[in-house]
Amino acid sequence: MYPLRSFLVLCLFFFGLSFVGEFVLGPLMGDDVPFWKISAVSLITAIGSTIPLQKRGLRPGDIFKYFKRSYIVQDFKIAHLIPELRTQFPEHLFNFRFDEKRDRIYISRKANWRSFGEVLKLEFEEGELRLSIRPKYYIDLLDQGQAHESLLKLEEIIQTYTA
Repeated sequence: MYPLRSFLVLCLFFFGLSFVGEFVLGPLMGDDVPFWKISAVSLITAIGSTIPLQKRGLRPGDIFKYFKRSYIVQDFKIAHLIPELRTQFPEHLFNFRFDEKRDRIYISRKANWRSFGEVLKLEFEEGELRLSIRPKYYIDLLDQGQAHESLLKLEEIIQTYTA
């Protein structure tokens, strides 16, 4: 049931996106397209956009750059993660900052042709390790796979150090 629901949510998202684009921008560009054609093209675009994402195993929330996870751990020093994080997130692609006072690690991806970048934050408070990923610039909403890849790397590192 979940894959069908996931497919429908993604399809609805892309349908809405392309429908608004055609319905709003069409008349501004001087196109007089009937409503049924706009709906048909939007549906075809939505299905064509959704199927590749489903084949990659992505869920509806995975197409956006906003990820939040939390892990319950006890007596954890976030500084122990630094050597592994520096090897997994090299300096030529990422900026790395460790805030000792707040026990936080900030990692930001430098801009490239696929993305304007994203900011990864790890913090430990009251027995809970929190991981969050957000876009560097708020206009950059859709993930081209890099934020999800960073999330998977971070989860793997966290699981090895907390197990």
